[in-house]
Amino acid sequence: MITVNYNMLFMIKKTTTLIILTLVLGSCSLFNKPKTDLRSCNSRSLRDLVVRAVSGDTGANKELSNFIDLNIPINNDYITLVIDSLSAKANKKFFIVLINYPNPIFNRFAIYDTALNIYLLDKSLNGYLNESVINLNENKLIKISESFISKDILQVFRISLYQINDTSANLSFRTFTKLTEPKIVFNQIIAEFSTERIRTELSSSKTSAISSKADIFLFDYAKKEYISQNNTFDNFVLEYIKNYTNIPDKPEITDKKSLYASIGIDIDLDTIKNTGNIKNTQGYTLTLTDNWKTLKDISILDFFKTPLKGTKYINDIIGSYISVIALPEGDSSENYIDYKLTNSSAGKYRVRYSEKIDFKKDFTQFFEYSCGTKKYLLILTASKYTYDKYKDDLNNIINSFSINC
Repeated sequence: MITVNYNMLFMIKKTTTLIILTLVLGSCSLFNKPKTDLRSCNSRSLRDLVVRAVSGDTGANKELSNFIDLNIPINNDYITLVIDSLSAKANKKFFIVLINYPNPIFNRFAIYDTALNIYLLDKSLNGYLNESVINLNENKLIKISESFISKDILQVFRISLYQINDTSANLSFRTFTKLTEPKIVFNQIIAEFSTERIRTELSSSKTSAISSKADIFLFDYAKKEYISQNNTFDNFVLEYIKNYTNIPDKPEITDKKSLYASIGIDIDLDTIKNTGNIKNTQGYTLTLTDNWKTLKDISILDFFKTPLKGTKYINDIIGSYISVIALPEGDSSENYIDYKLTNSSAGKYRVRYSEKIDFKKDFTQFFEYSCGTKKYLLILTASKYTYDKYKDDLNNIINSFSINC
């Protein structure tokens, strides 16, 4: 198993998505309906859908609101797949999906309602995972426990608590609970737990800097999470791991770059920090704004009958990505996609493009740039929830595309 270093816990952002949709749905069918309705189904129906998604079924993955990332290799060799259900206030039913892999880049935790609207998708869980449901007064919380190895020797334990109600779900508490090494064990236990606060007590098997200490996490109603002013145990664990001198034999995941490298993908974390150019050796230039990352030479599955190799630029903050694929000389985009590029413009390059296409929660548009014998297909996919705010930026990026011809 690939070991996970402490930095990864903060380098990978949790993603929480709240989608409010009005859907007219029929009876349960995984194959004949555009959207699966789980109101009359058991968890087996959802399990079948998840299994299809992790096996590369793009239709199933779209129904699950992109449960897996099609930018990275398909992997259905998971350790465990847990499908659970619970009822919140007013007896509204929810489904919990937790899938655990040897490599944490594939780990997923998601919450859906019976119409498969997604309430939460967390990609930041590490190591071996366990799930349970906690009742706190009238509130439902889901507890995920993690355990993983760092620097080949240190065993680290962490818990995450997710609150769920009729309209939303969110990560409300996350902290380390235990750190063990051959000579000493450090613990943080929850001594008090209420809707207003969490109080923890710290201890160790030998006298240490945390012996007999405690911490208080107060609930912030604006942020919907428990917050400590000290984070005593978390800070202690991070510093302890950082200063531990053992040199690991197994590959360590310390940031997003090493995370993607663990599956053979070279990701450029410093693609762009300020507005500037992306110069690609395949013969084009693209100007991006802040917060875009690059996945080079990957198989792109979206919209294609068969995967095509290309480069994908991703902005997780605004929920948008741009794929760039070099097409063979004399070829046409319509040979690969089922959408017509009915619009065109001429200038330095010949550009053909489609109308903006509505895909449930996203907008997608196709652009074909031609210059001499070179031809590229660009695919812009943008979240409907952020499109209006960032429309000008996205249009400027597409219009900045330049071919070295």
